[in-house]
Amino acid sequence: MLVLDPGHAVKNEAGKIINAGAQASRRGVLERDVALHVADTIASLLEAQGAKVVMTRTRTNPWRYGFTSQADNRGRAILANMMRADAYIRIHCDWNRDRRFQGFTTYFYRWGSRELAENIHQSLANTFPGHRDNGVKRRSFVSASAHMPAVLVELGVLSNKMEGKELSEDTHQSHLAMAVAEGITNYFAK
Repeated sequence: MLVLDPGHAVKNEAGKIINAGAQASRRGVLERDVALHVADTIASLLEAQGAKVVMTRTRTNPWRYGFTSQADNRGRAILANMMRADAYIRIHCDWNRDRRFQGFTTYFYRWGSRELAENIHQSLANTFPGHRDNGVKRRSFVSASAHMPAVLVELGVLSNKMEGKELSEDTHQSHLAMAVAEGITNYFAK
């Protein structure tokens, strides 16, 4: 079983989004929407192969745990632990003050997550050879609480004008989802 976590969009009890995520430009695409669309597509692709996939949030069931981004992220990892997931994949988009910064990055924290991160990242690199590859990196913000292989995938950089536009396109989102799903499939095939 896999837990897919389309990042951000946690709502409080009043229904207000308190962990909004990034935005491409003043009226550009929202990270929470890109993450959800990509994760939905990944789930469909993996379920078609027989995988059981649990989403931390869906279009009809928004995530409602925690009142800070730290508590929100910890709660999502706790859900993955409670589900006894075989892998926990967090889907995000990056943002940077330097508008020239671009590319995709894959993060892991525990060493047991490295192989999953490398498989997903290699699939992204193969699918998008013209895009900047920021590599696979070890960072604690991925999820120190998760007891299974856990990765965080930054699909691109919303603050970069070109990538922000690309990330808003359904076709590009579908290709991202196919690449991530392929990386997950390759990991479990080994």
